Amino acid sequence: MTCIEQLPLHYDSESAVAAGQITEITMHSESHLSRPLLAAMLVQLSANSDQRWLCWVADRPLKPLLSASSHQHDQKILQVVSNTERDLTEIAVRALERGKSHTVAILLDRPLRPDERQSLEVAALAGAAECLVILMQNH
Repeated sequence: MTCIEQLPLHYDSESAVAAGQITEITMHSESHLSRPLLAAMLVQLSANSDQRWLCWVADRPLKPLLSASSHQHDQKILQVVSNTERDLTEIAVRALERGKSHTVAILLDRPLRPDERQSLEVAALAGAAECLVILMQNH
């Protein structure tokens, strides 16, 4: 069986690969589903068969988010907490570049700027990692 895929004329394989390195999700902070959904995603990502760790970059620690019922001994999560949101993307870029994590999850309360997105894409490719951008909206 042969499968032929038609690519658009403006297809750029490098940007398509880079775009695949970043996943963005938007959640509402007041939603009763946001916390359990986010916790479940992070627990699943931390159980990845890749020997590298999941890296959590945010202005708040991860522990309160994860429930006591989750299997904490199986989790491979590195937490980097910064009180300055400006530093969060810079920290995520460094974590991605180093390649010590299979996934770097960054929690933001605003959309990425184009220059931040570009930096994250380049860093993810350099470190053979993926970036999960979680946009937590307050309204």
